[in-house]
Amino acid sequence: MSHTARAACVVPGDLPLTAPEATIVVVVLVLAVLLALAGMPALSVLVLLAETTDTGLRLVRRARSRKQAEAEG
Repeated sequence: MSHTARAACVVPGDLPLTAPEATIVVVVLVLAVLLALAGMPALSVLVLLAETTDTGLRLVRRARSRKQAEAEG
């Protein structure tokens, strides 16, 4: 095996976030932090941040799949 060949078990990962996708995640996290600063208990803040991060990532995946569908069709 040469030094430039890649192993067959290496799978390329997802593409990095684009600017609009990163903006979605940042906006969702900023809103969560603002709500957290409103005086919520620490456990509620952690749950809120986890849920908003999950929501932001789902929005990014949805936007990415919609963009791919438009490119194909």
